[in-house]
Amino acid sequence: MTDNYIILPKTADQTLLAKYYSLADVFVLCSQKETYSLTCAEALCCGTLVVGFKCGAPETVFKEPFARFVDYGDISGIKNIVAQIGLKKNSELAENARKEYSKDTMTKRYMETYDRGGRKERVLLLDVNCKGSSTGKIVYDLYTNLRADGRAAAICYGRGENIEEENIYKFGLDWETNIHAGLSRITGYNGYFSYFSTRRLINYIEQFKPDLIHIHELHAYFVNIKPLIEYIKSKNIPVVWTFHCEYMYTGKCGHAYECKNYQNECGNCPAVKDYPKSLWLDKTRQMLEMKKKLLGDWNFTIVTPSQWLADRVKTSFLKDKEIKVIHNGIDTNVFHPVDANDLKKELNIPENSKVVLAVAPNIMSESKGGKWVLKLAEKMKNENVFFVLVGAL
Repeated sequence: MTDNYIILPKTADQTLLAKYYSLADVFVLCSQKETYSLTCAEALCCGTLVVGFKCGAPETVFKEPFARFVDYGDISGIKNIVAQIGLKKNSELAENARKEYSKDTMTKRYMETYDRGGRKERVLLLDVNCKGSSTGKIVYDLYTNLRADGRAAAICYGRGENIEEENIYKFGLDWETNIHAGLSRITGYNGYFSYFSTRRLINYIEQFKPDLIHIHELHAYFVNIKPLIEYIKSKNIPVVWTFHCEYMYTGKCGHAYECKNYQNECGNCPAVKDYPKSLWLDKTRQMLEMKKKLLGDWNFTIVTPSQWLADRVKTSFLKDKEIKVIHNGIDTNVFHPVDANDLKKELNIPENSKVVLAVAPNIMSESKGGKWVLKLAEKMKNENVFFVLVGAL
C-alpha cells in the first residue's frame, strides 16, 4: 500500500460490499465497456455518487445529478469532478436509486412483460449460473419473487454448485462443460457441444411444462444452442430473452467494442482469441449465420438492461424484434447506506479523507481499468483523498 490507495481482494460478501459503498464519497467506473454495471446501481443505492468513463451503457442508465461521465481515458476530467464532490452523503440519491434499481421493481416489470396475453403461472428461468454471479443473482431474485406471487417458478442452470431447492436444477455436467471448452478452443465453434447436458435440460422442460421460458446467458460452454432453440420453437413456448451482452447477435463476442462486422457477416475476427476463445480457427462467420437462421424468423421478446444495449441490438439482424429495457435489480435490503466507520478504521483510512472507491471482478484487468484508478490516485496524491480498489484476484 502506498500513501493514498489500497488494493483489496474481490469478495462475494454482499454486506461487506455495502459497507465499502457506504464508506466511499465517490464511486469511480473506469471500464472499457459495460452493458449495464450493477456496481454503479449498488453504489447509488448506498448514497454514493458515481463518476466514470463513458463506456456504453452506464451513461444511458445513470444520469445527472447522481452520476457524471467523461470520455474514455479522460482522467483529468474525473479528477476535476472528484475534487468538486463534498463529503456529505446524498440521502435523496439513495432513496431514488433504491426505487429505480431494486429487484422488486425489476420483477414487477418482468411480470408485466411475461403476462401480456394472460398471466403466466409456470415460468422457467434459464442461465449459466444460479445465485453465484450477476446474472445468477438476477435469476434467483426472479425465482423468489415469482414464487412469492403464487406462481410455479423453476431455474435450470449449467455451471456452479448444486443447489438443493425446489425446482432448481443443474442440468450441466461438469465433465462435459470441460470438454465443450476444449472443443471450442480446437474447432473455433462455441455453443455447438454439450449433447448430454442439453438433453437433460430439454427433458426437464418437458416435465415442467412452462407457460413461458425466460432465457439469460447461453455462452460459457454448457449448452448446445441450436437443438435447444429448435425444441422450444417446435413447442411454441413463449420466450423472453434477456441479453446481458452482445453474444447472441455477434459471431461470438460478448462485447463487440468498435467492431461492426456483426452488422453484415463476421469473419476475420479481431478478437478470435478472446473469450470464448479459439486457439487457431475463426468460425465467427459460420456461428453468426447459424444464429441468423435460428433466430431470424422466430417471434420472441428481447430485454436489455440498458438503452445502449437496446440500441446496439437494433443495429443487428435482430433489429425488427420487440425490444424492451428493464434495468437489472439489486437487493436493496442489503444495498442501502450503512455505518462503515469500523471499516474505515480497519483500513487505516485517515478520518477526514475523501474516499474514492472502485469495485470490479479482476479490477486490475485491462477491461475493468484498475490502472486508470491508480493514475487518478497518483494525480491526487497531494490532496486529502484516499482510494480503495476492491476486486483483485
